[in-house]
Parts: sequence; C-alpha cells; structure tokens
Amino acid sequence: MKNRIMPQRIMNAFFTAVLAGLAIGLVSGCGGGGGGGASSGTPATISPPAALTADAGVQRVILNWSPVAGAISYNVYYATAPGVAKATAIKVADQHGPYAARDLVNGTAYYFAVSAVNGTGESALSGEVSATPSATPPPYAPTNVTAVPETGQVRVGWTASTGATAYTVYYATAPGVTKASPDKVSVAAGPQVIDGLTNGVAYYFIVTASNANGESAASFETGATPLASPPPPPPSGLTAVEGDSQATISWTAAPGATFYNLYYATDNLVTKNTGTRVANVTSPCTLTGLTNKTEYFFIITAVNGGGESADSAAVSATPLAEKPVPAMVEIPAGSFQMGDNLDGTTYAMPAHTVQVDEFYIDRYETTYDLWKEVYDWAVVNGYSFDSPGRNGSLATGTNMPVTMVSWYDVVKWLNARSEKEGRTPVYYTDSSQTIVYRTGRVDVTNSAVKWDEDGYRLPTEAEWEKATRGDFEGRRYPWGNDLGTGNANYNMGRTVSVGVYPPNGYGLYDMAGNVWEWTWDWSSNDYSWAPDGIADPRGPDASTGTRVRRGGGWSYGPDYLRCFERVFRSPTYAAPYFGFRSASKVP
Repeated sequence: MKNRIMPQRIMNAFFTAVLAGLAIGLVSGCGGGGGGGASSGTPATISPPAALTADAGVQRVILNWSPVAGAISYNVYYATAPGVAKATAIKVADQHGPYAARDLVNGTAYYFAVSAVNGTGESALSGEVSATPSATPPPYAPTNVTAVPETGQVRVGWTASTGATAYTVYYATAPGVTKASPDKVSVAAGPQVIDGLTNGVAYYFIVTASNANGESAASFETGATPLASPPPPPPSGLTAVEGDSQATISWTAAPGATFYNLYYATDNLVTKNTGTRVANVTSPCTLTGLTNKTEYFFIITAVNGGGESADSAAVSATPLAEKPVPAMVEIPAGSFQMGDNLDGTTYAMPAHTVQVDEFYIDRYETTYDLWKEVYDWAVVNGYSFDSPGRNGSLATGTNMPVTMVSWYDVVKWLNARSEKEGRTPVYYTDSSQTIVYRTGRVDVTNSAVKWDEDGYRLPTEAEWEKATRGDFEGRRYPWGNDLGTGNANYNMGRTVSVGVYPPNGYGLYDMAGNVWEWTWDWSSNDYSWAPDGIADPRGPDASTGTRVRRGGGWSYGPDYLRCFERVFRSPTYAAPYFGFRSASKVP
C-alpha cells in the first residue's frame, strides 16, 4: 500500500491569529517595578527579522527567525530562484516561527525571506536564505545558543540537535560569523569554553551540528565580551507556573548576583533586547495582569557591578482561568457518516454509515504532566519505552500535550495507566490475551485486545471521527464548513496549552490542530473495505505497515484540520507534533 505522507499542495493560511500584545503586568513579590527594555506598544513602522535560518529536511525546510518587537505575525515568502520578492514569490501569511515549508522537491534549492506584520502593516523582507531538501539531510542547526562571558574566555551553550553526532563552534571579533571563519572548535561539547580570548574585546559565535549526512546550517549568532570582572552567570533552574491572569516565575540564585531582571514576551525567542523588562525582581516573582489563554515566555538575567548576565534559558506559562483537569467525555452510541465527499478526497471515500457503541474519550489531549506521572510509575513496574516523551514541542510550558511518542510507546503507556489506576489492561501480546503488553514493539492485533474491559486504549478511527464531528455530520471542520478564525492551532509554530481553543460539540478540546493524534487502526488507501452500516469497525485486520493519525497539527496548515483528514505513519514514528488521547469503554 502506498504510504500517504502529504498531498502536493500549497498550504495557504486563511486563519488570522493575532497574538495578544505584551501586557505590562503588575508585579507581586518581585522587589521592584516594571520599566525599561523593549516597549510593548505597536510602532508606527516595523522592521523585518534580523536573523533567519533555513534547515533542510526530507521534502521540507524548517525556517526560524529572530523576533521583532511589536510583531503580531509573520509572512513567509519563497521561490526556487534567488532574489525572493513579495510580488512573485509564494506567500504563506500569518505564521510564527519555526515554520515548516512542506511538499518540497528533494534536490531543489529553495530561497526564503520573511516579513513582520503589526497593526500598521507589513515590513520589508528579511535577508534571504536558502536550503535544499534531501532524502538524507544533515541535522538541524542548534537552537538557543548562548554566550556567557568570563575572564579571558566565553562559555558557549546550545540545545542539542536530534541526530547530531558532533558540533562545531565558529567565532570572530566582528559580527557576521560564517562557517568560513578560521577560528573554530571542531569537536565541541556544550557548554564549550572558548579560552585564550582578550578581555574587553567583543566576540561573536555560531554553532553547527553534524552527522554522517553532513553539516547543518549555522545557528543564530550570539556575542559576548570577556572581562576581568565579568557579570554573573545567568540564573538556572527556571520554572513558571500559570494562574488566572498571572504566572509565577522562580529560579536558582546566580553566584555573585546583586539583583535580577525579568523579561517576557509572547515570542518563544524572547531576549533582553526584545522582551518587556521588569527590573530588580526576586524569586519567586508573580506577574499579574496577563491575558488568559496567551502563552508567555520568560527569561531572567543576573546583575552585579560587572554588568548584566547573558539570558537564562526560557520558560513559558499560559495563564488560564481554570487549569485543565483530566476528564473523560461520553460519546453516545449511534450512527454517523464516516468519510466525506465534500472535497473529492480519495482516502476519505466512499462516505459510509458507521454504527458506534457508546464510549468515553479524554476531554483534552494527553498532557506531558499526566504522561510523566504514569511513565515514572511504569518504568519501575516492568514497562519499557523507546521515548520518555517531551513537554510539548519546545520542551517547556504549562499544560502542554506530550509529544515525541510512538504508537508502540502510547499503547504500552495506556496499559500502564490502566494498571496504575486499578483497571484491566486492554492490550496483550497475542490472541490468547494472557501476557500484558509492557515491553518491545509488538504489532498488537484486534484479537489481542480486550475491547470490553474498563482499561484505557486508543480510539479507533471510527470512534475518533465520530468524536471530532461533535454529533454533526457533513461538515469540513468540527465547528462548521468554513475555516473561520480562532478555532484551532495550526500555524503558531509550536504547541499551545490544551484547552486554549474552543471545544467542539461534545466538549472536546483540540480535536483539530495542536498535535496529531494516534488512533488504533492500520491504514487504508480508502474505505472500500468497510461496508455501509458497519458496526464498530477497527480497521484492516492485517498490518499495512502504518497506523492512522488524525486531527492535524501546529505546523501543517488548515487543510489537515478537516474532520475526514487521515495521514499515515510507521508505529515507530515520533515527532514534536505527535500526541494522543485515551479512550475507554467506561468513564
């Protein structure tokens, strides 16, 4: 069977998602008032992003750019020839980095530029970058590169790149460092100390990642100036806890610091140059007056007589009036039309009537907190997993869906959740249903599942589609036939907290957007195997090599939000836009 990964189409953005402006919050327990730093007001004009990177992948290019103060969104332009221009390039509007340009041709060079948008209009284009998708791409460039000045040296750190086997740090005494720089550390390990430097001289750094496929694009550039009496190191151990219109940030004290500054923004690449500053704060610091359902990113700097430190690592929190509490929702028994003829999509046809028994499904996508609670119990009770999971797409944030989990990981985790709560596990290693599936990669068959027990399981494709439609048939999206605005996360460039976007007719959140969700079924090119009127279908009985995922994700564009959309992946696959939710026969 042909594995449907993506259709060839341009993902034009119709959804206008406007991030809330940087609120000047009230401060509690922070030992000082706000002020200074970047302004939160909308400027009369706006500049394009100063830094832009392009990382080649398989039939895709990942773009990331530096935030622009006052920007509410960004437009991406690209072409297959240099000299990208607004009038002639392909435009993808209303995006937030990182942005994935998909459905590209391996071996073809693509050229990109980005503009910033605010209430007064659109900026000029950024500088142009290029990348060539490949079937065997190198790793992505390191992110979150930091440079901490010390006496006669600089300590350079970064976030590891998946698949990288080596890193190189390039540096120079002038901005605009490239991989041609003669000064480099070829076998670097973060944090890498670059010593033998001259105090009082500014140095600039970039980092690349490498593996057998080659060297990545360069990271964003960062700089630092070694000093005989350097500023303190940045604080560590940052945490952020959300509340109603507020967030509380805590950190571990930095040696030698006399006070701290807090910076925050709604952009995940917040820096002390782009964030709103609250000066002279102490830990814990509660920032109030924030906008609920808007994600904020926070960094802390330490200050003493030597100056202000480099930026700390960022943490994030999404203020909410009420914290999402795991709960299951009843989906009543009944028939519905599965699939659709609306857009003539082959893999969604023929539309057919399906009878589904009553079942229950989680109101929210499985959060990392819930995943971690069960995972920690499971690994000391006979379970093993390929991945420990990730907190959302950025490994930070509150109430984020778990990501980076394979189908095998999820099925075992569901058994562990059942056992931990005293329910009967559903999945077994074979049709005798005697050995609970706890380890390895087992292609569990329909006959090896105790479908009528009270344990947790994945919803079948049919159950998932009935749940997402919210008891309304024949509509493209859970909310209607038109995409509309503010209904789902498909262009934010990252996951958001569960429960931010409106629920569907059954009271389920994020059934469209945020992260793709694993279902039980093996894939099928269409529904020719399912007769009209079929009851509780569970997909093809034999392995087709891939399992079905549903619901679209934060970087896939609006088409994948449609109720009938189905995309297939190997059960070993894990990604920062993949998650799931639990179903059960009983509440």
